[in-house]
Amino acid sequence: MLNKLKAFIAKNELINDGEKLLLAVSGGKDSVLMAHLFAQLNYDFSIAHCNFKLRAQDSYLDEQFVKELGQQLKVPVYSKTFNTESYAKENKLSIQMAARDLRYSWFRTLCLDEGYDKILTAHHQDDAIETLIIKKSRKASVGALQGIPVRNTNIIRPMLCFGVKDIQQYLTRNSINFREDKSNFSTYYQRNSIRHNLLSETDKRNQYLDEIKDNEVKYQSLLEKYETFRTRHCKVVDGGILLTFDYLLDQDEKQEILYEYLKYYGPFAWKDVFRLLNSEVGKQVSNADYRIVRERKGLFLSKSPSKALQSVLVKSGDSSIESPIKIAFSIHKAIDFKMVKNSRCAVLDYGKLHFPLLVRPWQIGDSFIPLGMKGKKKVSDFMIDEKFSTYQKENTLVICSLDTIVCIVGHRINDEFKLVPETEKVYLVEPLKIEHGK
Repeated sequence: MLNKLKAFIAKNELINDGEKLLLAVSGGKDSVLMAHLFAQLNYDFSIAHCNFKLRAQDSYLDEQFVKELGQQLKVPVYSKTFNTESYAKENKLSIQMAARDLRYSWFRTLCLDEGYDKILTAHHQDDAIETLIIKKSRKASVGALQGIPVRNTNIIRPMLCFGVKDIQQYLTRNSINFREDKSNFSTYYQRNSIRHNLLSETDKRNQYLDEIKDNEVKYQSLLEKYETFRTRHCKVVDGGILLTFDYLLDQDEKQEILYEYLKYYGPFAWKDVFRLLNSEVGKQVSNADYRIVRERKGLFLSKSPSKALQSVLVKSGDSSIESPIKIAFSIHKAIDFKMVKNSRCAVLDYGKLHFPLLVRPWQIGDSFIPLGMKGKKKVSDFMIDEKFSTYQKENTLVICSLDTIVCIVGHRINDEFKLVPETEKVYLVEPLKIEHGK
């Protein structure tokens, strides 16, 4: 068993020379065996035990057992008691999720404070199979069906090379004591039902192990496609990120790839998100913090609009405004003025302006004469012709002199306010950041 563990650690490059390890030990057979094996392999490790106060007196007996185990193996033991039920209620979590949050938060703190490099948990093959079966029952994606990963950042699971029968036989053969959680015998819990019913058949168990291996291969392929999508086809643009269709729609795993990217911004109503791939332009899905909008070239991800853009007056002597966006204003003598190369800037005839100017969001019915044209055009039609995204339409500003639109900020000026040979002063409008709500 020691040789198998050593080979598994080496194959997966789980532990480097000189690293300090923190073993999560509950007192159950899996984690107790892990501690014994690592002691025999002479690793530099300590034990961390969580008392979740969920099993009455048994919780304290578990804690005492783990402390005695540490003394037996001559390694340090950290122990902490949590008010798990209160934490779950306050944060509206299940007991299992609350315990998980508390456990890993404390482990990470120990690593930072005490200098541990890796956190080790004692998940084994049967745990991975149970996880696979549960996720299949929820119709999870290929990415989720890889079972329990061997490594997740600095958390490693070296016992995944063993099945529960291997563990039980070694403990019995070597007379190693451990604590038994009585709830493990109840089929009330889904995992226990799977363990006692489905996994009691060797052939069925091996079939699931083969499926996990197959899914791991599929997952690696998925990750490669995801990396191609993430690095080459997700573009940062004004106000958010455009997830372009040019690569995504050609992939069989388009939904899985999309989920891998968006899961960090979720949760979303995922079925609705996937429907956006085939929906009309302008359709959107949002959560409390983010929004996904179907555009012509892809899906646009941005922060959810928090509030409507405000209007602001600009006096002749004002050099800038900070809201609704940052804009700089300056006045120049026409004879000395050199035309700017920045196409977002508006170069206007100062003598034709009436102050204060009004910077405001565009409105339905707004119109102006785009530079180079003779007739008026609705701002809405201009945005359609220029292929504005939904986000751009929602955040477009205009500057008005009296009731006349002088320019669409960052895009086009009104032909009536362009420079002419008689211009004496130039009014330069320079948007410093055409982004809102980021």
